[in-house]
Amino acid sequence: MQRPLKSLRKQRALNRSENGFTLIELLVVVIIIGILAAIALPNFIGAQDKAREASVKGNMHTAQVAAEMFATDAGGNYPATASDNGYKSYFPGGNSNQGNPSGGNYPVNPFMNAPQPLSTGSVTDVQTTRAAAPGSLGSQGTVYYNVIGTSGNNTSYAIQGAGKNPGNALSGTSAGTTLVLSNQ
Repeated sequence: MQRPLKSLRKQRALNRSENGFTLIELLVVVIIIGILAAIALPNFIGAQDKAREASVKGNMHTAQVAAEMFATDAGGNYPATASDNGYKSYFPGGNSNQGNPSGGNYPVNPFMNAPQPLSTGSVTDVQTTRAAAPGSLGSQGTVYYNVIGTSGNNTSYAIQGAGKNPGNALSGTSAGTTLVLSNQ
């Protein structure tokens, strides 16, 4: 007895669905996943670099706030060096009591994932430094502080941060600028 044509088609369809995916179907899926990964991975890496540089900018702001608080308590004079213990006491976790100061916590360098003391910078003129191309600084993520004094008083300061490219300062938002935080 012959089965009806409709019944044979149903049987073949059932057999095919029980066998799973064909090699071609699997290859198509793998290729599509590979293409999506090739598109997404560079964007993800770029986002990590931007986040690290944003963290350096935050560390620069923390150093700026600490310098301003130091100057408020020191009669308008800014810290003489980046390693000044009195300056460190104005960082988060520090105690800036005049009688008994204790050091705070330096910001965490996002490229090294560890707290890093501020380094001494070499800015002598803030406007010229801002207008110049990002200059050579040092290791990635390091924050640099230097005092710019007039006639023996520490009346100004400059804070720079090193970006993703070792040796280059963070660039500002406009072409031809370098990010320098200062009170000038």
